[in-house]
Amino acid sequence: MRPTCLVATLAFLLQSQVAAFSSANLVSHTRTIGHSTPSTSSRLYNSYDDWRENGITDQLPLDEETVQMCLEELVESEYGKTMFGVHDLPASVGITGEIELAEVCGPEVYLTLRGKFWHTRSHVLGRAAVWLNARMPEIMTVSVHDPDELNDFEEVIDECTGDVIEEIDRRSPDFNGDRQTMIYQGIDPDQRGPFVSSMGGDFKIIPS
Repeated sequence: MRPTCLVATLAFLLQSQVAAFSSANLVSHTRTIGHSTPSTSSRLYNSYDDWRENGITDQLPLDEETVQMCLEELVESEYGKTMFGVHDLPASVGITGEIELAEVCGPEVYLTLRGKFWHTRSHVLGRAAVWLNARMPEIMTVSVHDPDELNDFEEVIDECTGDVIEEIDRRSPDFNGDRQTMIYQGIDPDQRGPFVSSMGGDFKIIPS
């Protein structure tokens, strides 16, 4: 039985400074993340990319509309263009994964993961959790209602014996073999991502 990460708990405080950001960019919380529009996909400035580069961002109040906006910033970022199936490059290699807001309940945020990710699903949730907490420090936890959403494999159980008779891989295809090679070499694939450009520097897989 593969362990399941139930909750991405945020027990840290990120010191943030005010960065250039317009509240006019707020979007309706009814929009589904993972369905790109020309206005968002052509945005030159992205708060998530700026935060990854500089480590600072402005803080916002916690509400559904703001969480939805921040999720869109993640999805539409340069990093998000390697993770989510709404974008052409990941979609071309079988990545269909989407992330959506399910509910804001006090200081707790619940998200939904759908589709196939190249990254582990717990990593996708973790990325979203850290970003949301950086933007809205009053968030205490970011999790999913159904813990099964974080399983990268689905186990088919025999009803009579209780034995696992099949294991279904929920991940997107290992289109070039890099993911399995990194796992074999003791490298965390999540740290590089599906494309070499996902990670800066001279990251290399050791030739077999």
